[in-house]
Amino acid sequence: MKNIIPGLTLLVLLLTGCEGGKDKPLSGTATITSELFGTGPYYSFGFSFALAEKVSTLTDPVPDLTVEAGVIPGGTEVVPFLSANTLKPSFGFKGEYTSESEAVAAFDALKDVGTPVWTDMGAPLKVNQVWVIRTGDTKYARICITGVVLEQTGGVPVAQCTFRWAYQPDGSTIFP
Repeated sequence: MKNIIPGLTLLVLLLTGCEGGKDKPLSGTATITSELFGTGPYYSFGFSFALAEKVSTLTDPVPDLTVEAGVIPGGTEVVPFLSANTLKPSFGFKGEYTSESEAVAAFDALKDVGTPVWTDMGAPLKVNQVWVIRTGDTKYARICITGVVLEQTGGVPVAQCTFRWAYQPDGSTIFP
């Protein structure tokens, strides 16, 4: 009996230690769309930086970032835009570049959030833009837009956005 308890303790420690390999990545590439799913309530998939994956807009917590399509305030035509379900402006525009290589270089060089003018939406959304994002729990991410599609063939316009991303999970404004 004396040897069973230490043996079980060691086994539990070894098994829980194996979970350490499941750390979430802090950067990557993702594609999100405004396509709606379900029969009510409807939902789409946004992106969670903390989980490093696409998540439903019906989850709790909600995604940090979604893409939408519509007429933005002051506009007259349907455009794709980034949205966040927070009660504060979440998007800081850092620049738009003439080529993907310039945009990626600017994204890679962006090491500090700085003091952007925060806006409620990332609009209008275009390829080769670099944005910083302030999440609902005041963490920061940077993204480089590598693809944008706006489809208006059906009744509801659908936007799709592909982006490179990097996340700072400790709340610092300095990216690793």
